[in-house]
Amino acid sequence: MFTNKKSLLALSIASVFALSGCFSDDDGNDYAPDPDDGGSVVAPEAPVEIGAVVYGNIVDVEDSATLPSTVTFYEAGVASENIVDVDGNVTATVPSDDGSFVFQLKDGADIDEVTAVVTSEGYVSKSFILDLTEFGSDDISLTLGLTSEDNVAVFTSEPVALTGGSSATEIKVPVMGDDGASSEVTIPANTVLQDANGDPVTGSVTVKLTTAKPGSTSFAAIIPEGLNEPNATTVLKPAGVTSVEMFNADDVKVKQFSSPINVNMAVETGTTGPLALSSNDEDTGKWAQETEQVTVASDVGSFTTSHLTLFAGSVSAPVCGSPITFNFDGDAIPNPSGLTLSLLSTDGSKSYNVKGNNFTISQGKISRAGISNESTAVVQLTDVEGNVWFESDDEVALCTAGVGQAVAATLVNPIDPVSETLSITAVCSNDDSVSIGASGALVKYKLGNKGSKVAKGDGAGNYALNNMVSGEDYTVTVKYKKSLSSIADATFTVTADGTDDTRSESLVCPTSTGGTGGTGGN
Repeated sequence: MFTNKKSLLALSIASVFALSGCFSDDDGNDYAPDPDDGGSVVAPEAPVEIGAVVYGNIVDVEDSATLPSTVTFYEAGVASENIVDVDGNVTATVPSDDGSFVFQLKDGADIDEVTAVVTSEGYVSKSFILDLTEFGSDDISLTLGLTSEDNVAVFTSEPVALTGGSSATEIKVPVMGDDGASSEVTIPANTVLQDANGDPVTGSVTVKLTTAKPGSTSFAAIIPEGLNEPNATTVLKPAGVTSVEMFNADDVKVKQFSSPINVNMAVETGTTGPLALSSNDEDTGKWAQETEQVTVASDVGSFTTSHLTLFAGSVSAPVCGSPITFNFDGDAIPNPSGLTLSLLSTDGSKSYNVKGNNFTISQGKISRAGISNESTAVVQLTDVEGNVWFESDDEVALCTAGVGQAVAATLVNPIDPVSETLSITAVCSNDDSVSIGASGALVKYKLGNKGSKVAKGDGAGNYALNNMVSGEDYTVTVKYKKSLSSIADATFTVTADGTDDTRSESLVCPTSTGGTGGTGGN
């Protein structure tokens, strides 16, 4: 809720008139200060509020704890030039200590989606397709989940010495998980290991294999998004996946080979081949279809390749033939962040930000999400902090006999929500009787190690802290902008008790003097 502070609003209006003689456009009216006028301190012009933003949180898929991470944005495999921070700076890569990110689109950008490649120490890297079609009308809240390497099969070999980029003996590295997940790479003797430019990799190399048991929750969670294209008539459903990485002591990656190598991976029980082979570039998140296929024998898929990346062996199925709708009743969806709708199946996962009583996956986006004519999934709705508002008991039908289904969900708010207003005043240090509402700041608030939310301002320095857990302490961070950018970024704590909070910041304000020659006006 906003509580308009009348004094702050009055100051804001007064400052507009006070500034009309000293922060004008160059319109030909020259202003000459009067040396006999002692001058007066005036508040700076009030920054306008930040427009719509996309804000996301990188979390552990199991407990929703945020993860220090790095997010890089790509379009068609090339670093995006359309993603900007709230100051308008192009920023394709965002390192995040607190696991959150905020961005906008560059003026004039016309893009419907962007690929976000997310990495975090100790977690399986993954790429996500961010749907931006609704951007501009409102904020978009995203939760991107990573899987801990502790929950999948990961093996890192001892360094293998190379001479001239190759080994005189065969290199074979296997990995076997406790649940039956398995993968193996075999590099024939005298095969030259090469970097992205085709040059031999020198020194010793380490091999890292990552895989998960097909059909398991972890298997679905580590598959990068974007395997399927929009508006396709068929979709690929992964039956096996493995990531093969090689690098030397200088972190130079092995990306290709002088001749093919052999890779084996577990595939879902009962799968028959051949399977379509796809590769996902772990650096750019871009998928490619390989000319090789995966042969299958005794639940093991085998193929040859001349390059390294993440590989998926998939079966093909007809796409769901009509839109899928979700209808929500029960408790109201929290405003303005909404809820994350997650679809979790044995062959992949997809999530969406929902804000209304219904949500539709359009026909064009059904194939992008990999939804086939007989797809089922566990349906889950969670808030930014990972609280579960709804979860189906089992996988429910999303599409039956090629027809998209209507899925109903009764929402139950699992928290005692509290909302309050944070009012921030910027006070002039050279005259503390002059102040202004600190508008236009980027204000984020979070509970413990859970996801951050962005607080919206009203233009007078008042920010809405919505849907907090009653009685809990929240960490608030503030980044001041434009004419208030000289104020240092602030971090402090507020308690969710329903009582509005106030804060003041100090800055050196400009001085207005009397003058002659021109009006000094607008």
